[in-house]
Amino acid sequence: MLSALMLAGCATTTASGGRDVFCGAAAPILWSAADTDETLRQVKAHNAVGRVLCGWR
Repeated sequence: MLSALMLAGCATTTASGGRDVFCGAAAPILWSAADTDETLRQVKAHNAVGRVLCGWR
């Protein structure tokens, strides 16, 4: 119980739910024909988050 209370003191939140942090640090990723299917999946997922949170086109 005590350890849970100690960890709770380390938690921080933002009004944007992390949007400001993500949008300030991340940028759209481009891919190439040499990328693997898994890399393409990850890039597309990253860019989809950016479109929703940051308004990327």
